[in-house]
Amino acid sequence: MHLLHFLLPPLATAGIIPGLSLNCAPNGAIMPTPKYGTEGAVFTVCAQTSIRGTESTIYDVLLDFPRYHEWNTFVYDVDVPSNVTSAKDVYIGMPMTLHTYGLIPVLNSTSQESISYLEPVYQTPFVGWLTDVGLGLAGLQAEHISLLRNLGGGMTEYVSWETYYGAGAVIVAVLKDRLQTQFENQGRDLKLRVEG
Repeated sequence: MHLLHFLLPPLATAGIIPGLSLNCAPNGAIMPTPKYGTEGAVFTVCAQTSIRGTESTIYDVLLDFPRYHEWNTFVYDVDVPSNVTSAKDVYIGMPMTLHTYGLIPVLNSTSQESISYLEPVYQTPFVGWLTDVGLGLAGLQAEHISLLRNLGGGMTEYVSWETYYGAGAVIVAVLKDRLQTQFENQGRDLKLRVEG
């Protein structure tokens, strides 16, 4: 049994992890995440694309943070602990700083995140990371999930969403359209990276 299963609600070990979605919600509706659900959710951004490649290949690219600068135009760099040099080194609770482009005109931004889920062999493999700034819903919480679903014929569906929670999310909501665009760009970049 994976160490992660000890961190999930008991229902998760029964085969279904609450808060996972196989598709983006229609009309930009709120999407739950495994850790936070929907309580206190303010908004969600989501992108989805089909990629010619295996779930394991895409999973490894998503976790190979030291190489994001080679392909990701949204998250152009990621600071990780010095002992993390590839996807295989990533661990639950790992802190990281994401450096992003395109949210605020002429400025780059950063966010402090930590790995919340690593599920390479789940029925729909997924990874998650989160941010928690402040005191629960009085501050800002967000969880980003990237889920992979085998479509057959060498194709994998990539669904990536982030739901924002708390009072701080109301302020971040002014960036929702830019976040949506950058999530779509990131999906396109991932597709190009994997399909070569």
